[in-house]
Amino acid sequence: MKIVHVTWMFTFGGIETMLVNICNEQIKLGHDVHLIVMEDSTVESTLYDSLDKRIKLHYGHRKNGANLLLPMLRLNYLLYELHPNVIHIHSSSMYKLILVPWHKKITNATLHALPKPKNTQSIDLVPRVFAISDSVRRALLAYNGTESICNPNGIRPELIKQRQSGDWKDMLQIVQVGRLDHDDKGQHILIQAGAELLKRGYHNFMINFIGDGSSRPYLEGMVQKSGLGQNVTFHGMKSQSYIFEHVCDYDVFVQPSIREGFGNTVAEAMAAKVAVVVSSGQGPEEVIDYGKYGYVFKNGNPIDCADKLEVFLKHENDQQQVEAAYKRVLDLYDIKVTVKTYLDKYKRR
Repeated sequence: MKIVHVTWMFTFGGIETMLVNICNEQIKLGHDVHLIVMEDSTVESTLYDSLDKRIKLHYGHRKNGANLLLPMLRLNYLLYELHPNVIHIHSSSMYKLILVPWHKKITNATLHALPKPKNTQSIDLVPRVFAISDSVRRALLAYNGTESICNPNGIRPELIKQRQSGDWKDMLQIVQVGRLDHDDKGQHILIQAGAELLKRGYHNFMINFIGDGSSRPYLEGMVQKSGLGQNVTFHGMKSQSYIFEHVCDYDVFVQPSIREGFGNTVAEAMAAKVAVVVSSGQGPEEVIDYGKYGYVFKNGNPIDCADKLEVFLKHENDQQQVEAAYKRVLDLYDIKVTVKTYLDKYKRR
C-alpha cells in the first residue's frame, strides 16, 4: 500500500513525534510511505534524523503566511506523481487544497487535539476522520456533529527505560514534560501547587520541567515570586531519546494540562513505571482510566494538585498502581496497535 502523509510543519512537538512513529511503523510493515511537509523551513533536524531512511520526504515549498496558490499546485502535482492508495492529512484544513476528486475520496484526517476553530476547518468534509482519544471523539461530535473513529495515540514502550526502585528517598523528584505553553499545558498550576506544598511545610521536593516554549519567562517569574527557586528546575528542550532514557529517573510525572486531547508523555511515563498525576476532564484522565492507573486532580485547581502530590510526600501512594499502569500501556497504547487500526480502516472504503 502506498501511503502519503501530509503535514503543514515538521517541528518538535507531540503531533510530529507521533507522525514519525506512525510512518516508521508503517514502513516496517512493508508499506511504501511518503511524507509531504508543506513548510520546508520547519523541518526539525532531530525529527528528520529519526525518520526511517526508506521514507521519502517531499516539500510543499510554502513560506509561512504566504499565498497558498503555488503550494496547493505543488501538493496536487506531488499527489498526481505519487499516485497513492491512501492520503493521510494531519490538519483538516489541508483538505480544501486537494483538487482531484479521487484524491479527495481516499483522504483521511486525524484530529490531534481537542476541537477548536483553527484545527477543525473542513473536517466535516473529510471522508474519514480519526480522533486520538475518546475524549476528542466526543468533543468533536458535540462541537460540530462530525463523526470520527477513536484511534488512541501509540508510543514505543520497548525504547523506554523503566524505573527500578520502589519508593522515593530524601527528595521527591517531580517531572513535567512538554511544550511550555501554560494556557494549554497548565504548567503554572503545578508551580502554584508547589507553592502550596511549601506553605504546608514541605521542602523535600523538586519540580523538573523538560521542554521549552513561549511561556518560559512567565513561568520562571512565577517561580521566583513564589519562593520556589530551590524547588524548580527548567531543563530546556531534550530529544525524545533523552526523555526515553531519563524519565525513569523521576518519582512522579505530572500532566497539569488545561486542554489536552491525549497526552503521549503520560503514556510514556507509565511505560517507564513512573507514577502519574493528571488533570481531570480530558485525554490524560482517559489514559489512566479515570483514576484507576494514576491520580487525578481537578482541572485548573492547584490546591487539589498539591493534595495529590502530598500523598507521595507522605509515602501513602499506591505502588501497585504503577505495575498495572505499565501493563495498560502495553495493551492499549503501543504504536503497533495504533498503526494496525489505521491500516485496517484505510482498507475500508
